[in-house]
Amino acid sequence: MEFPNPPTKAGDRPHVLVPYSFVDREFAGKLAGALRRDRVSPRVDEVEMSAGVFLITRISKAALPVDVVVPIISAASVTSGWVQRELEPVMTKELNRRRVVVLPAKVDNCALPAFLKSRPFVDFRGLGWNRAYENIKAAIQHRTSTGPATHRSPAVQPPPPGPRAPDTDEKAAGTKRVFLSYDYENDGNYKDVMVTWSKQPDFAHFSINDQPVTVPVDSEGAESLKRVIAAKISAATAFLCIVGAKTCTNGWVEWEIKKADELGKRMIAVRINRDCTVPEVLSDVGATCALSFTFEGIRRAIDEAYGGCSLE
Repeated sequence: MEFPNPPTKAGDRPHVLVPYSFVDREFAGKLAGALRRDRVSPRVDEVEMSAGVFLITRISKAALPVDVVVPIISAASVTSGWVQRELEPVMTKELNRRRVVVLPAKVDNCALPAFLKSRPFVDFRGLGWNRAYENIKAAIQHRTSTGPATHRSPAVQPPPPGPRAPDTDEKAAGTKRVFLSYDYENDGNYKDVMVTWSKQPDFAHFSINDQPVTVPVDSEGAESLKRVIAAKISAATAFLCIVGAKTCTNGWVEWEIKKADELGKRMIAVRINRDCTVPEVLSDVGATCALSFTFEGIRRAIDEAYGGCSLE
């Protein structure tokens, strides 16, 4: 799947914060400089988390609202107070009435804190600078291009009659075309990571409903949106559900699972962590399940669902 073009106006680009420990200052400077140079954002602040500097306070009192935090995680920072005590709250609470996206950058072979092991992160040591940086850049651009969640019903038109033209992100015969289902309100960060990974040539390509779903699934106003989503599921060759803490109570996700099963799609479940319960309706259809939320774990689950081969 190709990302939408990044915003062209500086005012539309995100405010990115790069917190780091003193030992990692050169890496933080290199990353911040690259983001500015590539026009990902003109507003990239490097913050050395020395004694007396508090991350939540720094975010809350920033002159411009912070959209994305890219903490540098290393052997030097992993045991520091700002990582141990402040990073997790930033990932789970709203600051200045907005949800801050956190994209940790792991720069050496340090052991991740427990709260980060089940979260998306970018491994610069494992992937190398070029590939890891492109993942960070694409995730930030995608976060900006989709914009903040709105609280209005989406204006959706039913698909036109007649044969459906191929999606622009279906690149060639043999591509694994997977509809990605997720809890819009709670699991958008994980969706963003999956879309970033889909840029890799050896990964599946996703179609998604990336609009706010603010109408109840069983309401009359949901019918036009259902037709659009059903068309996307029908055009895919598999269905993948990101299973988060509240997925089991999400009526739209349940409807999408049932529609995919009705259409005979390959079914895949990806749990954010082991504490997340797979919806019963998804278990009943014998979905292939990824054992961990990692690039390799999810790729293996997708390959298994396809029987180890690509489809025409």
